Amino acid sequence: MKLSASLILTLAVGFVVGFVFAKQSYQQPTPSVEEIVKKVQDEIDASGRQVVMEVWAALQLLKEAVKEAPVPIAPMPELERKFATVGERLSVAVETLLTQTFIGAVEKTTAAMPELNYLVFERVVQFFNASREDVQRMREKGLTWSSIIVGYGLAKASGKPAKDVFAAYEKEKSWSKMALDLGVKPQTLGKALHGLFP
Repeated sequence: MKLSASLILTLAVGFVVGFVFAKQSYQQPTPSVEEIVKKVQDEIDASGRQVVMEVWAALQLLKEAVKEAPVPIAPMPELERKFATVGERLSVAVETLLTQTFIGAVEKTTAAMPELNYLVFERVVQFFNASREDVQRMREKGLTWSSIIVGYGLAKASGKPAKDVFAAYEKEKSWSKMALDLGVKPQTLGKALHGLFP
């Protein structure tokens, strides 16, 4: 009886020590404000490259318009349609980039004051009706609040499942390109995020 009691006590102590050690080893180190800002800037740069590509496409269209324009002024419906499409794509790419930049400022604040992460977490879960486990998993994978919010916003704006949007982002790494691939229209992302941070 005495032997079994000491065995149980030893196992219990071993379990508690193992649990505490496992929990400590699982917790990721909190990144510094500088590391968070660099990560957000890298995400903004990736989306910015898409904006540059859209501007380049618009420039090519302008050059084409100059070559094709008749000497007397005449309607050019095909070119006008192309301009409308390119203009819309550029608007969506820029809107997504500006949204990322704005939320990047929120990210910096939470990095400087980590206690605010809980408030942002709760707001994201409530606003998007998101699963706590999914949001927690994304944070553990290293996604910034900027990426999480823009991803959920694009899912809401496009009517696509959030898990599909985030899975596609893993390949693209550019939220501006994702917005274009999802067929999001100008100002739709802004409307989808309206009221997130009242």
